[in-house]
Amino acid sequence: MTISNPAARDLTANIAVLSDKSVALMHQRKMSDKDVETFQNILQKVQQTSDPKTALRSLSADELDVVRQAHSLAEPINISVLSDEGAANLLTAPGHTRDLNNDGLTTIGEGNMFTFPPDNAPASFKAAWEEASDGLSIMDIPTHMIFAVGLANTGREPGDPNWVNPYASADYDYGAAVSEIIESVEYQYNHSMISFEQYQKNMSFYNKLTDAMA
Repeated sequence: MTISNPAARDLTANIAVLSDKSVALMHQRKMSDKDVETFQNILQKVQQTSDPKTALRSLSADELDVVRQAHSLAEPINISVLSDEGAANLLTAPGHTRDLNNDGLTTIGEGNMFTFPPDNAPASFKAAWEEASDGLSIMDIPTHMIFAVGLANTGREPGDPNWVNPYASADYDYGAAVSEIIESVEYQYNHSMISFEQYQKNMSFYNKLTDAMA
């Protein structure tokens, strides 16, 4: 069978024994061991279905609710309004969802989340980012790069034909971007635009990221 779209290809690529990361996330979402097992059985059940929406439609109401819980969705799943990516990510283990259309967002069900580092970023940068952010809370990680997609699309909604992803190119220069941010942080501090505490926090992170990228 020929699979014709990225969402369909991703559907069959993510069926596997649940990782410790996925299980931990589902337990954090108050899912029982039985429900975690049910979710894994669902992934195995739809493995041979090439279209994620068709796969979701094959599930019972109870199974759809387990999928909803696995991805911590507040509302019942409405298959008719889902994008291909949103549907495919519902049938992907938590913690392993992806930005399939390279718009800088990860769509899970109807919801969109910023994706950083981007899926298409070099493995070396992903490793450097992980090293620099290791042990930091989300509040301690500077957001200049994380929210770049949102800032580039002020006034636009996902799906807008003018939507842009600054990281869309596979050869995006992350080193140059970090250097520009460091220069901006220096400028902001020297012109009393940020506090010394914020300056130290930002510079500590970006210097560590620069070292990890070397």
